[in-house]
Amino acid sequence: MSIKTWIIIIINSLLFVVVIALSTSFYNQFEKTLNEKILSQLSSIERLKRVQIEKYLDTEWNRFQYNSKDSIRDFNLSRLQNLPFKIKTTGIYDFTPISKNGNLLIGLIKVENNKIVSLKTLSNKYVQQILLERTGMGQSGETYLVGQDYKLRSASRFLTNQAPYSITAKTKSVQNAFQSVFKTGIYKDYRNVWVYSTYNTIKISNLHWAILSEMDVEEVMQPLQTMQLKLLIIACSILVIALLLGNYFTQFLSRPLKTMETQLLAMANGNYNINMGKKTHFKEINDILKALNSLKESLTKAISFSHEVGEMKLDSNYQPKSKADVLGNSLVKMKDKLIEYQTKVAQANTNKKRILIEGQETERKRLAQELHDGIGPLLTSLRFFVENMNIDLDEKDKMKALIDHTIAEIRRMTYALMPPSLIDFGVGETLKTFVKLISNTTQIDIDFNNSIKTKNSKINTNIAISVFRISQELINNSVKHANASKIRISITEFDNYLSIYYFDDGIGYDTEKVKLGSGILNIKERVEILDGLISFESEPENSNVEIEIPLTHE
Repeated sequence: MSIKTWIIIIINSLLFVVVIALSTSFYNQFEKTLNEKILSQLSSIERLKRVQIEKYLDTEWNRFQYNSKDSIRDFNLSRLQNLPFKIKTTGIYDFTPISKNGNLLIGLIKVENNKIVSLKTLSNKYVQQILLERTGMGQSGETYLVGQDYKLRSASRFLTNQAPYSITAKTKSVQNAFQSVFKTGIYKDYRNVWVYSTYNTIKISNLHWAILSEMDVEEVMQPLQTMQLKLLIIACSILVIALLLGNYFTQFLSRPLKTMETQLLAMANGNYNINMGKKTHFKEINDILKALNSLKESLTKAISFSHEVGEMKLDSNYQPKSKADVLGNSLVKMKDKLIEYQTKVAQANTNKKRILIEGQETERKRLAQELHDGIGPLLTSLRFFVENMNIDLDEKDKMKALIDHTIAEIRRMTYALMPPSLIDFGVGETLKTFVKLISNTTQIDIDFNNSIKTKNSKINTNIAISVFRISQELINNSVKHANASKIRISITEFDNYLSIYYFDDGIGYDTEKVKLGSGILNIKERVEILDGLISFESEPENSNVEIEIPLTHE
């Protein structure tokens, strides 16, 4: 479901709830006020008529009691035997049960010595006239009397064809009245119709009636129903207007959101070269656009950095947005781990190369010792043997010359493998001797400048061996591959580092495409092991190598 639909539903739902709540509250309040007003009015009517009836009966009783002329007139006392009660004392009695027409009949009786000496009956006309007064009771209001036998004592304005005494009114209101539970409200009447009912009792002498003033709920509710219809029309009108306004309002909100959705989907597909949209009328959406632009910028930088890391360009300078930037901090951590891994790999490779070179030097030393101690004495003995042989002098001279040449070659090989002077006299003197040997066997002009300190030199055995091997490789490359006629080599010892400068006028070489057997890779490895720096510049008749080796290296 779209946000536009959601907003319209939410706004209209809220308005619907508010309108319904207000309408219901207003309706309930109006209904409550109306109920209170109706019940209050009915209570006033009931009280007024009750007072009138009580006053009428008091007046008639006083008149009867103090009029000595009153006597039994035109009444058959035998009828009194049909009453549901016995007459024992002077007072006012309800004779309705023995009324011929079922209408209200009130008897005034005077008893002396257990004998009725005076009796007067009252017509129901005056009481009925009081009860039938319907001022303020609308079209359905009525006030009536009910006896303790739950029979009506006054005529019903609805059941006009029935005698009052034939109508039973055992309703909740009547029962409450006789139980002295005076609680007005809405109850069903003797017709089984819901009515507003107020009630009380009339207790005079031997009379005990319930008097009720009631009005049909349906009549009272007619204006409420009209108002309810009007409220419904108003609520529907408000909801329609709200729907139109909500649809109009959501156009301003949904359009930039739809644009942002399209742009975010493009970013999700990896396209970050997008504009996050223009400013809108809403500050919050503008803030979101600003935040999205910031996110795009941050992601773009992170992606660029990740590409550089992927290409192992680990010197890239990238700073995360904050400590909460999980992606940025993860990438930086990954870069640090890769640097750490590279360092460990480089260290492992350096250690591996160091071990390999140290093994080679050990083997060279052993082989040089074997040549010096084994084959050298044998050749010397062989020369002595040939010298003492009794053969032709020319043949003897040839053999001696061959043996001398072999002894010289063995000495050169031994010196190349591990010069004994390297340990005893240092790398400077050793290289001087090596250069002299090369110069004697080739036509190359080699100039060696030795500026190594004779006292307090910091060149240890490992550095001395490496410097000799580096110089040896450079000279051999020039002799074997460069076709050089001139070589210049200079070694200078400073306080903290050793500098080697090498030059030849050979054909040159491509430093990026050197072959494994050329010796340059071996030179690079030895410099790397010593944590040194090396640079190559090569072109025909001008090839230079500059090397710096720290003398603090352990």
